[in-house]
Amino acid sequence: MQKFLSIYGRGGVWMLKLLSGCTLMGAIVLLLFGRGVLIGGLFVGYFAGGIFCWTLTNRMEEGHFDQKKAASQLQNGLFIRMGSLCVIMGLAAQVSKPFFLVAIAAYLLFLAVAFGCVVASRIKKNHEETAS
Repeated sequence: MQKFLSIYGRGGVWMLKLLSGCTLMGAIVLLLFGRGVLIGGLFVGYFAGGIFCWTLTNRMEEGHFDQKKAASQLQNGLFIRMGSLCVIMGLAAQVSKPFFLVAIAAYLLFLAVAFGCVVASRIKKNHEETAS
């Protein structure tokens, strides 16, 4: 977990705070509409997004110094990421259609927050370097 968050820099802390807030809001909305059973779909989607981001950052770190190795790592990792996504979402689809849709929404939310935090962290880091 520490290696995963270190890739995101300070954005890792932002990501956890944003996901906590989004989870709380999503759970409240689902409970208000009487669909509390679907809260598990949020966590399934976050799990799939976590696997996607973790394998991506892990593959980037393994191929960090050699460009050929990095390209190979990212291509092989693509099959792992897409395969795990298909398996997890396939299982979610077997539960129910609404569960699957909540899981997909949570997955996309996780990716948007994760990559948004990476971009924000890098922009802030570049701004700090140019200001110095």
